[in-house]
Amino acid sequence: MTAEQTAALDRYRARWLAIRRSTEPADRGAAEEGVRQAYRAVGLPHPDRFVWCESPIALSHRACAASPADGANVRSQLLDRTRRRAARLVRKRLGRRLLAEVADAVNPADGLIASVSEMVLQHANQDEVSLAARLRRSRPLSLRRILTALLAPQNFSESVAGPAELSWLGPYEFVRGVLGLKAETAPLLGLMQVAANVGWLQPHERTCWLSERPRLLRGDIEGRLHEARGPALCFGDGWSAFAWKGVEIPAWLIEQRGAITLATVDAESNVQVRRCMIEIMTPARYVALGGARKVAQDETGVLWRKIWLNYDIWTAVEVINATPEPDGTHRHYFLQVPANINSAREAVAWTYGMQPDDYSKLVVRT
Repeated sequence: MTAEQTAALDRYRARWLAIRRSTEPADRGAAEEGVRQAYRAVGLPHPDRFVWCESPIALSHRACAASPADGANVRSQLLDRTRRRAARLVRKRLGRRLLAEVADAVNPADGLIASVSEMVLQHANQDEVSLAARLRRSRPLSLRRILTALLAPQNFSESVAGPAELSWLGPYEFVRGVLGLKAETAPLLGLMQVAANVGWLQPHERTCWLSERPRLLRGDIEGRLHEARGPALCFGDGWSAFAWKGVEIPAWLIEQRGAITLATVDAESNVQVRRCMIEIMTPARYVALGGARKVAQDETGVLWRKIWLNYDIWTAVEVINATPEPDGTHRHYFLQVPANINSAREAVAWTYGMQPDDYSKLVVRT
């Protein structure tokens, strides 16, 4: 690629990042026209009916009641087959390596959207559709329809497409707009318009269910679903989820954080949520209340540990910042470390990715 084409990768990466993480209301007209165009591109009549939902959770409950009048699910034809065909045509022109480089640049891993997808799937209606129901939706029966019904998606995760499943379109938009492969990418235009204007979709032959984007989406600097003051994910119908550093947590941990006690921490059976509880109440308060016992101390800090009956172990090193605050005091920090560490020096060295002996030779420590 030329220098100008390479420079355009950043622009397309930013565009598709914004599309995936958008909290703007869906452009319903543009989304529906994109669906019609996508159906035509694979030789399907466009759906007779569009059903809009305020969240993918609502979509999962409404679409699970699909009747024979809605027809069979066509996600595979609409997305999977179209993607394979486009990839084959583009690779013939660009080569496998260049297409892979473009895909890596324009569509890198997005942990925030992966977290959203995982949370949606955990809460969506995942009831499997029976074979009898799939056959009823495929009437009038023919050999082709029977085979389609047998291969049709059986639950929500296999039936829908959301921001994570549609983000592969970004590299092909770059290939089309910057590298000029118009004919090879023409069948993707409808899907690109859908991806830019909708949250999730579940396409059937005669009905297409669509959902709005979230109204609120929050993440931390590491790209994990996270919000310390309220829900991290919220949709227009009120469905929301609370998350701490990528872990879904009960709402009360944020809304009533003062209610977190040593007893509630000990009573929590989910190890990840238990860690979040300690972080939310702060390790300093947890230790001050007697939640952990001191197991070692040296010039680098103090090592604290808590062992639960299920052999879950929380270990953290308490260190003092060498740089004083404006008032002359020194801040204390608690850093969680692996459970098998047995000295404060080893724990601090681990946080630097060093061995204890090497760390002890450092002249300046922060």
